[in-house]
Amino acid sequence: MTRRTGMKGLRKNKSGGIEGLPLQLMIIILIATLGTAIILGWMGSLNTPSSIGSVNVESDDIVLNETSGSERYTDVGYVKIFVTDQNGDGLGGATVVLVGCGAATKDGGTVHGVTDDKGYVEFIDVHASLRGSKIGFITVEVSRSGYGSDSTAKIAVIA
Repeated sequence: MTRRTGMKGLRKNKSGGIEGLPLQLMIIILIATLGTAIILGWMGSLNTPSSIGSVNVESDDIVLNETSGSERYTDVGYVKIFVTDQNGDGLGGATVVLVGCGAATKDGGTVHGVTDDKGYVEFIDVHASLRGSKIGFITVEVSRSGYGSDSTAKIAVIA
């Protein structure tokens, strides 16, 4: 007579069915705990990234007062820029470039400078011009390594 093994036979056999489970469960819990601890430790050492907070133009709009053919131009006496970091503190060492409306130095070079320790940079005798239009804008481009760049500030040029 042959013995049938069915569901009844499996239920009666209780040996060895769960032997390895507690050890495997302990290993999985240990790995998960160590992985979580490593990730939390790594995340705890992250710092908020540095960035340029704001760029403020502390001089008036530029009003062009002289004409040469179809071009209106002026020599701007003074442009002052103040740059802050994300905390509102003056950002020293940032490069500032004035771009647009023919912004140039007296000798025709690019208008650029570096902010001092308090976050200020000043430009004297900047040449600006407009051709045909009555209004334009000089874009203030600011950048610093580790802080990124910002070109949101504008100086209005009015003919």
